[in-house]
Amino acid sequence: MTEQQEPGRICDCHIHSFARHDTPVRGAYAPPQKDIQDYGLEARPLGIVRAIIVQASVDGTDNSRLVSVLENQSQLELRGVGMIDPDTADLDSFHSAGMRAIRIQDRARLGLSALDTLPTLARLAASFNWHIELNTEPKSFCDIAIALPNLPENTLLVLDHIGHVDPEKPEDVESLLRLLDTGQVWVKLSLTRVSKRVGVYTDLVPLISRICTNYPQQCIWGSDWPHVITQPPLPEIAPMLALFREVLSPEQFKACMWFNPEKLYGF
Repeated sequence: MTEQQEPGRICDCHIHSFARHDTPVRGAYAPPQKDIQDYGLEARPLGIVRAIIVQASVDGTDNSRLVSVLENQSQLELRGVGMIDPDTADLDSFHSAGMRAIRIQDRARLGLSALDTLPTLARLAASFNWHIELNTEPKSFCDIAIALPNLPENTLLVLDHIGHVDPEKPEDVESLLRLLDTGQVWVKLSLTRVSKRVGVYTDLVPLISRICTNYPQQCIWGSDWPHVITQPPLPEIAPMLALFREVLSPEQFKACMWFNPEKLYGF
């Protein structure tokens, strides 16, 4: 596939889908009544034709809803990121459904700390050529750097939500960039969890520009739709894409929005 063939299409690498259901809430928030059909109404007019459904913390390691969406909708081309118990033996059905990564929750502030499972889950991921997605924060970056050399060869880690860095703290930013320097770590440029100016995101422009200029093959974008713990008014996707188009060169935009996700998730 060439850039000339797909110049305007976009892959959103971080969404959640919550069907209207009776599942008890097991996490820190009540799931909004928004599903993949609702997402498509907002996304498709913007040129988004591929999306990555990420297992939400409220579903734990029960991936049944994720798999159902991957297998039963046709309006978008989908891949999935699941949460897996370390003792899970059979991942073949997950792979067949479209799962391509394992998510690890490592947010000590929220009582979610599972970085110790990284070596085991990285071995599971390697057997399917999957990667690991880490919902982590800067205080864990040093531990991640120490763990990297001991992971299976060619293991890739993707940091959700720009690693939850504070763009106004140089030590956070430099610690993130040192991880990217290894070549084993990618970053997901989801804006809403990090920006203090949700809706305009201008406080993130220097960081986005720096990452996409210096690490153009290690960045992807995700909207974080439907913005489960963001305060109203909820953000729209269009302004996010407008910011990236303004800040990035056309080549950087295509890499972040299409070619990097295509490689990472095996489209």
